[in-house]
Amino acid sequence: MDKQLKAGVLAALTGAALMPAATWALEGGHELGLVAKTVYWNDKSVANQLSTVTNSYQQAAQGLQANYKSPFFAGWIGLDASLYGVVKLSDSGIPTTSLLEVGNNGKLVDSNLALAQAIVKLKFGDMAQVHVGRQLQNSLLLKSSGTRAVPDTYSGVSGTLAPSKGLKVYASVYDQWRARSSGDFEKFRTESTGSIPNAIDYIGIIGASYVTGPVAVTAEYLSAKDYLAKYGIVASYAIPMDKDSVKLSGGVFNSRDAGRLFVCGAEKELDCTGTARSSNNATGIYLDVDWKVNDWTLGAAISKFDGLWIEDNFAANAVQTGKLNQDHGTNPFPTSSALGPDLTNNGETAWSFRAGYNWRSLVPGLSTAFKYVKGTGAKSSNLTNAAVGEESYRELTVRYDLPMVKNLGITYIYGSYSSNVDNYTAAANIKGMTRSSWELDRLYIDYSYKF
Repeated sequence: MDKQLKAGVLAALTGAALMPAATWALEGGHELGLVAKTVYWNDKSVANQLSTVTNSYQQAAQGLQANYKSPFFAGWIGLDASLYGVVKLSDSGIPTTSLLEVGNNGKLVDSNLALAQAIVKLKFGDMAQVHVGRQLQNSLLLKSSGTRAVPDTYSGVSGTLAPSKGLKVYASVYDQWRARSSGDFEKFRTESTGSIPNAIDYIGIIGASYVTGPVAVTAEYLSAKDYLAKYGIVASYAIPMDKDSVKLSGGVFNSRDAGRLFVCGAEKELDCTGTARSSNNATGIYLDVDWKVNDWTLGAAISKFDGLWIEDNFAANAVQTGKLNQDHGTNPFPTSSALGPDLTNNGETAWSFRAGYNWRSLVPGLSTAFKYVKGTGAKSSNLTNAAVGEESYRELTVRYDLPMVKNLGITYIYGSYSSNVDNYTAAANIKGMTRSSWELDRLYIDYSYKF
């Protein structure tokens, strides 16, 4: 039965990609494409510095997408749709919702299949567009993630308005989402379980961006109703140069409680216990410099936090096993890791250095990157105690785009994290430092094809 289910998902997606529509997808502005992503994850971690137990798991999955985009009929209305499927290839160790859901039996499900995107799109000249239905989201405080087998999608309404050159105003309202590891659309929730209210009615976003010459500015506000409110403002300046490029950027962000759903237990990184109403008001700022010279890319950044800057905007699917399908959030700070820790704790100062090199002169298609992050001065978010923490993270990325096969690429990422909390006790710690040590391996094989 399991093999039949896996084969059925693969057949459905492959059939969708090869359906007769491929004949006319090349005509009249229709687009049809297939995306395949093979993912392997290997994690080993220790929960805290008093523990001697190493938690580990390995998972591999195959993600497939069949994506269709129509032209705007009569110049104003169109339809886009995407079928997503994920099939488990292997798993061992502790079950997690990293690539697929954990079922009520405590084991990873074998596969899922979803109509992940289904959009009616409306166009009003060159000034405005409105999308209604299931869709990807990409903005400053909420982005559909591409780090799993398939990205997550959202159900609701979004729109953009371009009233003048360089200026764009945008807004979104969503009442459901489909997590990266799930085939089902669900209501947004907090991490509270049991009889504690946890349902978030909607997620709303409004923002604007302005680009003129070397200057770019974006401001955005996000509201998870009765739970969390966030805003962010970022600005960058690209210094004009003949061959090299240098970009300076900075940002200010705030994340605060916004109503009755913000209680102890609603966010696992809050340092409080019980179910009482809680509070949090955190501000984070950063400065960043990015320098591209020949085949090198070099960068450095520093961030400072007053209060716990909460990345996770919501959660979902607190199943009977207790495995929570947590929102990945969107961390806009250049001192965060791409796949690991946030480094956004109360009182923390984080700095990072990164370097990348494109080996095209020796090995066409090969590129490497390294990032190091150090955070110090972290304190508890909601408690007064003597705990003071520091953490560090290293990440190595190797990417190879095969020259002999168009649109085929292989990426390997290795990450290593460690933290230490002075005066640590079971009652006086920093939950934002979710592990004392963490070692991770990620392997991705990506392929796309357009008919």
